[in-house]
Amino acid sequence: MPRCEAAPSSILALHRFIMSTVRHTYLVCLSWLLLDANASQAGPMDAVPPGFEDIALGQVEHVDVRLLGHSLGVFPVFVDPNDVRLETPEAVVRAIEARMTLPVPASSTAAPASLIEVLGKPMPRNGHLACAGAAVQTGCWYLETASAGAIFDETQGVLELFLAKDWLPAENTAGPAFHTNSPGSERALVHTQVVNASTRERYRNLTVLGNGALGISPASYAGFTWSLVHASSGAYDNGLSVPSDGTRASVDSLYYRHDLGATHYVQAGRMDQRNLSSAQGGSFGFSLLPVERFDGARIGTSQAYLNEAVAAQGSPLTVLLTRDSRVDAYRGSELLGSAYLPAGVQQFDTRYFPEGAYLVTLRIVEGDRLVRTETEPYTKVGGAMFGRGTQWFVQAGRTVNRRRFDDPNRRERLTVQSGVRTSFGQRVTLTSGLVWLPSQVFNETQVSWQHAFALGRVTTTAALLMGTGGARGNTQSISFSNGMGLSLYRYQMRQANCGSGPFARDVDAISLGCYDSLNASVSVPLGKWQGSAGYSQSRAHGARTSYAAAPGDDPFWNGRAQRAGVSRTLQATLSRSFRWERFVINTRVGGYRRHYADVGRPDAGAFVNLSVSMHRPALAGASLSTFSSGGVDVRMGNTEERGARVDYHASHAWTWDDTSRREIAVGLSGTENGGGTANVRGAVDGRYGDVQAMFSRSFGNEGVGSASGAFSGSYASSFAVMRDRVVVGPAMLAGEPPAGVALVVSDTAYAGDDADALDPTEAATDSAAATLQVGGRPLTVDFGAAAMTPIGGYRVQQGEVAEAWQGLSDYSVGVLRGAGPQDYFLTPGRMKVHRVTATRSYTYVGRAIGPDGLSLDNARVLSVAAPPLDAHGEFMIESSHPLSALYLLDRGQPMRCEIRNVERRDVVRLTGTMQCDVVAQQSLPQTLQSQSRVQRLLIEAKARTDRRVGVSTREETTRR
Repeated sequence: MPRCEAAPSSILALHRFIMSTVRHTYLVCLSWLLLDANASQAGPMDAVPPGFEDIALGQVEHVDVRLLGHSLGVFPVFVDPNDVRLETPEAVVRAIEARMTLPVPASSTAAPASLIEVLGKPMPRNGHLACAGAAVQTGCWYLETASAGAIFDETQGVLELFLAKDWLPAENTAGPAFHTNSPGSERALVHTQVVNASTRERYRNLTVLGNGALGISPASYAGFTWSLVHASSGAYDNGLSVPSDGTRASVDSLYYRHDLGATHYVQAGRMDQRNLSSAQGGSFGFSLLPVERFDGARIGTSQAYLNEAVAAQGSPLTVLLTRDSRVDAYRGSELLGSAYLPAGVQQFDTRYFPEGAYLVTLRIVEGDRLVRTETEPYTKVGGAMFGRGTQWFVQAGRTVNRRRFDDPNRRERLTVQSGVRTSFGQRVTLTSGLVWLPSQVFNETQVSWQHAFALGRVTTTAALLMGTGGARGNTQSISFSNGMGLSLYRYQMRQANCGSGPFARDVDAISLGCYDSLNASVSVPLGKWQGSAGYSQSRAHGARTSYAAAPGDDPFWNGRAQRAGVSRTLQATLSRSFRWERFVINTRVGGYRRHYADVGRPDAGAFVNLSVSMHRPALAGASLSTFSSGGVDVRMGNTEERGARVDYHASHAWTWDDTSRREIAVGLSGTENGGGTANVRGAVDGRYGDVQAMFSRSFGNEGVGSASGAFSGSYASSFAVMRDRVVVGPAMLAGEPPAGVALVVSDTAYAGDDADALDPTEAATDSAAATLQVGGRPLTVDFGAAAMTPIGGYRVQQGEVAEAWQGLSDYSVGVLRGAGPQDYFLTPGRMKVHRVTATRSYTYVGRAIGPDGLSLDNARVLSVAAPPLDAHGEFMIESSHPLSALYLLDRGQPMRCEIRNVERRDVVRLTGTMQCDVVAQQSLPQTLQSQSRVQRLLIEAKARTDRRVGVSTREETTRR
């Protein structure tokens, strides 16, 4: 029997409905007959009602055959009450081969012919495993089989095939091994920017970070990153700094990249290790090797096109806090982000951080006062590092160093750098890198291992650095997760002159640092409580460390030189959350002990926190929700003037969440001695970017005893320059070279409409047409407008273009072309532009009467294409534009019905009973007279009138 590749959806649905009805009727009749006393004496076919013999014997149906959740097509299947059998197993096997590569079982040399033989045999229906009409249950839609099996869902007309593991494909059925650009993508300039600002009493910082890509071809682009920093600081009373201010602008990278197929690339220009740390350059996660910024060329392998999810991973940034604080994270003078964190063992959110290995300085601010700074090494690597074969790169050029005390004449130095990474199975990865500079050589070798045990997954990494002049370093990390979390990170670095001479006396020497760092944290559930503990230790060697004041990276932050010594912090916390009626109650107790190298006596204490919060979700049809919280914090420590200190805090937030998200929050905290801090915060996340701002002010005895204020804010957005327009979009979280997806909605709703037909109060009103959702919040686009959302280059993203469902007032929307879900993969500097056509639909319901008060029964509608009015003159019509008048044709006579006193119910307009007046044909709007549909109706009406006049004339003549 020939294969039926496809069928019209309406015919297929009708076929499924008829067959389902027939089968259910048969089962009911058969059950009724089985209850008869004589049924037990009858043969199998005697119990079948007349006319149902074919169903009992089996018949051929065309059903949707699926494998591993993917449709193979519609095929003929012989179905009887017990079994199913594929009528064309050869065609089914060809469909399977077209979608995936069928492996040859290791135990035999069987060809696909054996699979054809297996699929051609009857298979049990297993209809009970379809779980039709029920919620998802254990065992639904799954079948273990030694050869081939099936689950037949007769209600949906779907046959799900299951094959033995030997027959399952060796490759992922999602598609090819490598991605390609989404069809129809075009070149563009795509740029993302982040603006961070922070001010305190004597310190101000404004940082602008930019990241862009210009598409040149589907396999090449020009990428660049830049930064602008303005900072100023005054003399602090405690001697932390001396006056310093200035502005620095720099181009961090500017390069051209061309992909040589899907696995290799060549790149030239100004570069750093950012691309090396991502999948674009092989995911080399060097944490010790000094891979500096350089001007030159690079060639190597790439994982950018691999068909798998790519996720950025970063080493943990653990912050131990004893009270609610603001934490600012800096890379040199660049403000990477700010976060308001509660007391406890906290992890800083590093999603916005760029990839690479560098030092991050955490500045902890309590009550608008900087209380301490901590510097931690940070490494962020894109993509998984295991099971990727061998990756390599070679690059050469001249280094570019922005340290302010470099000699300009000796700033650039020739360098050659290379690296290789290879995997041993799926568990072990070996990485080695080499940096050559005049009179200096460095090598880092790294081993990574991961394994999934029954108790959880363990990941470990160890690295060793060796260099000229005795420079050395090492790092080890281990993490475990399975209900409980455990992480340990150790970092040690020694440059050649740690023990003698001032810091970086040789300007040609690479600054590696002279310090040790150890961070450990554990989190474990303890019954209804959650326990966490953290330990941090750092040791500085020499008179000054490379990170205490960061003179080479931040020329605007002149912190004091830290003394050599050991700083330790230990903290443990128990927390629990539970609900009581509409309230959520959080409790937290803990203790700490800390000692800093530049502080004589250690600090130890304990804290207890109790907070109550309540969330009021938005009501039906509304977008406003609120969140309120309040609490008390008791701290005891040997640095407190009295035995204990009690702090109070309360906050309230209003959130509007519809086409964009807006939030306003106010907070107040105070102490028992009369001091405190008040703050107000606002945030907007919309189609033109994300804005956040917070202003706080301390008063009373808080801080230095006088009022002081602080401000922090950020703005993140993107834009794209395409061939016909410039579009501004929201922020992009990741730091890769960007690409983008855009939606352009055409507006032809009012083109050619006559002013007399339109409602002048509404024709010019902006209105929502369609939505674009890629990853995050959907963007609502008006008719005739455009919107874009940025995505990371070389990353797979799921998105959808759909009809607008928010922002509609009195009309419905239909997307005629270009809607539906899609998967996107774009190289940097490429845009996938959806140019869709959408229409408005205004619905009118009412009744029309003539000048004599009689119903205009069966009148034809001239204003729009619609059915005639019914026998009572009632109508329901849909128009692509709002109407101020309705034109009808009643028995050959044009009529004009003015629409007044419209009552709106959702998207339906109730006009009530309308009085219509006679108008001349020449008085009809010009746009109506020019329509062929209206001309045909008028001609037909005139012909009928002429015939009636002719008949009347002949009858009158006959009577005479």
